[in-house]
Amino acid sequence: MGKRETSVTDKTPTEPADLVDVFYADLVRPLGNLVILYAQAEAALLDLWVALTGCTEEEAQKFLGGPRLKVQEQIVARAKAASIADHVQELTVEIENYYNDRKQRDRLIHDEWYVSLLTQLGKPRTRGLPRKRPTEVVWGDPEPIDVWKLARRFRDYRRLFTSLSHFASRRNG
Repeated sequence: MGKRETSVTDKTPTEPADLVDVFYADLVRPLGNLVILYAQAEAALLDLWVALTGCTEEEAQKFLGGPRLKVQEQIVARAKAASIADHVQELTVEIENYYNDRKQRDRLIHDEWYVSLLTQLGKPRTRGLPRKRPTEVVWGDPEPIDVWKLARRFRDYRRLFTSLSHFASRRNG
């Protein structure tokens, strides 16, 4: 006897198989965590700017999308003015680290992913093309442990930005 035909009304599995090739399997969970934790850290930074300035979320988004150095300088200046000066040194270092890690995250999210067929057969790699100005192609060899570490750092940024936002809101409100 043949197999029974299935229809669209048949029950689907509760968890579908990964949609990516098996070569990327070890990177699926760490990249998923990275995506979520980055989004949470970005939202916490936005909330911090709102707490420091009293602006709207829309205004904060526009500001945070501006030139990196200006954003960093203004956040630190506002933190000093908001009477959370005892956290300014940590904030200064962590904002710098955040933006550096954000570049690394952007590479993982926006670069082309492929599987090496030459030097390290079957190894996932990335290839980043210049987006704004002529530069060299950026090659990457992402390892799951490194992606996990990056995701954890975004979790730590979220915690810092959230706590400073709360602290600044209490001082200002």
